Amino acid sequence: MARAGLKAQRRWYAEEIRWSAKLRSTRLVEALATVPREAFLGRGPWQILGDRAFDRGYAKTSDPRHLYHNVLVAVDASRLPRLNNGLPSFLASLIDRLDLEPGETVCHVGCGTGYYSAIMAEMVGKRGRVVAVEVDQALARRSRQNLKRYRQVEVVAADGFAHDPGKVDAILVNAGVTHLSQVWLGNLKRGGRLVAPLTLDNQI
Repeated sequence: MARAGLKAQRRWYAEEIRWSAKLRSTRLVEALATVPREAFLGRGPWQILGDRAFDRGYAKTSDPRHLYHNVLVAVDASRLPRLNNGLPSFLASLIDRLDLEPGETVCHVGCGTGYYSAIMAEMVGKRGRVVAVEVDQALARRSRQNLKRYRQVEVVAADGFAHDPGKVDAILVNAGVTHLSQVWLGNLKRGGRLVAPLTLDNQI
């Protein structure tokens, strides 16, 4: 598809996510309209799952325009359950809460293939820094390759719960956790922000 067509589709997508997630940050919306999502998902065809289509399962597409909706995209279809890229409205709402400013340092715990790390890299700019941490070695390699154009991003293959990123202004934890890491709390600068989806511990 023509590059101009995809550029327009990204802009439409950014506005869709702005509306559905009630985003406040205009820089976040601009990042969503700028970062090519398909560049972080491998070669198509892709398997996508709409936020209102869980009962119908994944659909296959070779059209990159279909990635620019509020949909999950499988990054490893061989895993059960499938490993996904993350629902844009949900991840964008978490990033929005960080109130990222140009020049800040943010740690992204569970960066996957790097798409949302790239979004935050756009927000903090070239003077900022993103420490993208991924425990899965294969995903960390993909993320490092995907993010090589962002010199302000460091990809670390490590346990994000234990890795020390140094002092940071903000931390985004990509997956649900039952409690917060003392490493995270100890590395937040004064006035720092941490966003993590908390889940229940099912152990009795």
